[in-house]
Amino acid sequence: MNTPRVENQRHPSRWLRVLGIGLGLAFLVLMSPSGNLARGEAMARAHQGGAAYEDEMEKGREFMRRHKYDDALKSFKRANEMADKKSPQCFLGMAQAYQGLEAYKNVIESCDKLIELAGSDIQLRALAYNLKGIALQSQGEGKDQKKLREAEAVFRQAVALNSDLSIIHYNLGLILMQQGRDAEGIAELRNYLELAPKGTKLDDARQLIQNPRRARENYAPDFSITTSEGEYISLEDLRGKVVLLDFWATWCPPCVASTPAFRSLHKRFQKEQSFVMIAISSDHEVEKWREFIAKNQMVWPQYRDRDSKVQRAFEVRSFPTYIVIDHEGIVRFRTSGFGSSGTAQIEGAISKALKVKSKSPGSN
Repeated sequence: MNTPRVENQRHPSRWLRVLGIGLGLAFLVLMSPSGNLARGEAMARAHQGGAAYEDEMEKGREFMRRHKYDDALKSFKRANEMADKKSPQCFLGMAQAYQGLEAYKNVIESCDKLIELAGSDIQLRALAYNLKGIALQSQGEGKDQKKLREAEAVFRQAVALNSDLSIIHYNLGLILMQQGRDAEGIAELRNYLELAPKGTKLDDARQLIQNPRRARENYAPDFSITTSEGEYISLEDLRGKVVLLDFWATWCPPCVASTPAFRSLHKRFQKEQSFVMIAISSDHEVEKWREFIAKNQMVWPQYRDRDSKVQRAFEVRSFPTYIVIDHEGIVRFRTSGFGSSGTAQIEGAISKALKVKSKSPGSN
């Protein structure tokens, strides 16, 4: 990108990460139909001859596995046409694909149709309500109180079904906390912990119970690195400091162009004891990466994200991407690209975070 793009601090995809989406379970149902789902699938196959329908469904599943949501959506739509637009599995797949595309209005429409077709299938209806609630919450990015109330109502419909989809209690608890109803939210999260002792959101639920503010603030995901100088750094180690994360690579022209400006930025703040600047590279060629760092005198902490674990944690999809985290571990600024304004916006975000830090209790 040649021009900077400042993203809302509540990055929409961040809420998909925080919410217990339940897409994994939905995808398993889509891949391995059983019970009423299997009967619905069988009816659809019988209606159109089987092979062509199943071929499109399998294509859609494979595209979903590869996160190619546009292609998955096309396959599920084609399969649904073969089933006279009455296949619950197709609408489930379409809702998931739309969710991946962050097309929340379409998610809601697909879920409404799925609920209509699901009939007495409690599990399928619960999945539909869960996806619909998440889409409503995502539309308001965790702040729009009207959307939060709508999402709450949908999650309560799912809870009333008494299905075995325990993640709904987590999602309802989070929504309640986002409305400032912490006691109710904690109760739902405890329900989740009891119902899902091996659930995927156990740590998140415990953190929310301990600090409900996490539901309302964009806390940075936990991460840890070992720098090129052999220093281990974790998010916990950085608590109390303002942090700039620079996601870059030597093969990225805007990243290379930004190097002199970031060298000046580091010099500008290097005497600030409460500031840390960390470069996270996506380079695969280690020697080329090391040579570039040395040649350009990049003396701040450097990390090569070999398996993209930090990139995935922060959902970085374009380079360069810059993220400012405050002394409490909350993401306060995020932008992608490097253009004519250079580092002015980033410098402003750092200065603002340092000013807030200096006024916080115990800062001295």
